[in-house]
This record gives sequence, structure tokens and C-alpha cells, in this order.
Amino acid sequence: MYSRYNAIPGRNKEDLEGKKAAVIGLGATGSVIAEHLAKHGVELYLIDRDYLEIKDLYTSNLYTRKQCEEALPKAVAAQERLEDFTRVTTEVKNVEKASEIPSADIIMDGSDNLQTRKIIEKASNNQGVPWIFSSALSERGFSMFLDQSCFKCVFKDLEPRESCETHGVLREISSIVSAVSSMKAINYLSGERPKEKLEMVPSMQSFNFGECECDGKDSFETLNVCGDKKYQVFGDARPENIKGKVIVENKYLKRVSFEGSEITLFRSGRAIVEAEDQEAAERLYRQASSI
Repeated sequence: MYSRYNAIPGRNKEDLEGKKAAVIGLGATGSVIAEHLAKHGVELYLIDRDYLEIKDLYTSNLYTRKQCEEALPKAVAAQERLEDFTRVTTEVKNVEKASEIPSADIIMDGSDNLQTRKIIEKASNNQGVPWIFSSALSERGFSMFLDQSCFKCVFKDLEPRESCETHGVLREISSIVSAVSSMKAINYLSGERPKEKLEMVPSMQSFNFGECECDGKDSFETLNVCGDKKYQVFGDARPENIKGKVIVENKYLKRVSFEGSEITLFRSGRAIVEAEDQEAAERLYRQASSI
């Protein structure tokens, strides 16, 4: 299976034996990264809080139409497709603290928000392993290997005002970004050390950064998750008790239409609610679950 890889001068599949990567987020970038690493035989720990929709067929080659129609959690769907190539462990959850990210040789960012990247960087610091930032939006993308660099310093002037819902993402851009980040991961896991520079796709311009000046890596603004008028609500509701017209239901979640809005409720009690604002989302959650 690895004959083409082993034929590359200086490459040997044995260098990747037993190596592990944690991939946080399995959307347009994370799903592609996971597929690349899986086919190198890297063991994967996949975490994603979201479920599949038909629109995911555009940005990722990993998922099938059937999986999207069944609204499978992305982590579960990815495992179904990748466990033929490597050992895959999954969790369907929202990462809220660094300790929830398992020990790995490298952490791969497949998220779409700064709050999660803040947690990833803290986990990277705690574990003493590097992480790779990946981002794709509209017709541009970024990739950066981070070990000694501070994410806050690199992006200190970043004021996020865009999302993939409002500005879209060109699938070719997310694929290129993911391939660039995957190559950095494979090089690192093989014993090489990628340079800590920010690379821009598709121009492939790169930017170097000086010594980190920040005195705390945990204090930067949070970006809302990618979604048009969608809010996460955490509570104690159970899918079997939620009111509304059932759109799709499986052992992981139940999605209903309630008062003109869609509510997707997971077994943990976490829900994704379509609403005009946070207050409305919480109200819909309470009313649909009778809390």
C-alpha cells in the first residue's frame, strides 16, 4: 500500500509507525486533513461537535450523500470512511477545555473559530507538542506550524468579522490548505521540523514572525461558530422529550422543526438552534424541551 511513499528518497513508512494525531473539527479543512493522515497510517483521534448536512458534500470528498441525509455526526461518518486505513478513535462533543484533547504527537486544527484554537494552543502547551493552524475562507487560506510561536502574537491584529456562511469557501482553497498542513504534519512526524511561518494559499506567500511578546496566550477574542443565526445551547434536555416535527433522528441526535426554527438536540443535552439571537435560541430550547 505504501510503495509509492517508500519510493520517495528519504521517506519510509516505518518513520510514521505508532504516530498519533488529534484532529479537532472535521469540516472543510479537518476532514481532508484526517483523510490525508489516515492514508499515511497515522493513528487518529477525531473530535467534532457537529452533524452532516448536504452542503458538506461540496467542501469535502470524505462524506457520502447517504451519511449527510442521515445527519450523522461528522466524527462518526469520518470514522466509517477512514478505519480501513488506520486506527481511529472518535468523540462527538464540543471541546470546552484543553484537558479534553487527548495526548497525541501533534494536534491539527480543523475548527472554524478562535475560541477552539485558543483551547488547542493551551492543550499544545500542556502536552509539549506542536499544533498546526489551518483556515480557509472565501478564496484564501492560511496554514502555520506552531510550536514556539504564540498564536496571539501572530494574529494580534486579527478582528474576525467573516464566516463561511457569509463569505463562502472555495473547495479548492480548503483542499490546498489542508494538503499543505498535512504535509507539515507528515514531515514533523517523520523527524523533520517545519518552519514556523504563516503561509497563504493560493499565492503561497509566507510571513515570518519575530520573538513572541505576549504575556498570556489565553486572552484573545472569541469568534462565533460558522453558521448563519445558529447558536449552541447547553442544557439537560433529551432527544426523546423534545417537541416539534421530526426532520431526522438517529442514535446520536434528533432534529426537529419547532415554531419555524430547526433544533438539533444531541444525547448530551447540547443543541444547535436556529434563532435571531442568543435570547431567542435559549427560549426555543426551553419551550421545545419543556424546561
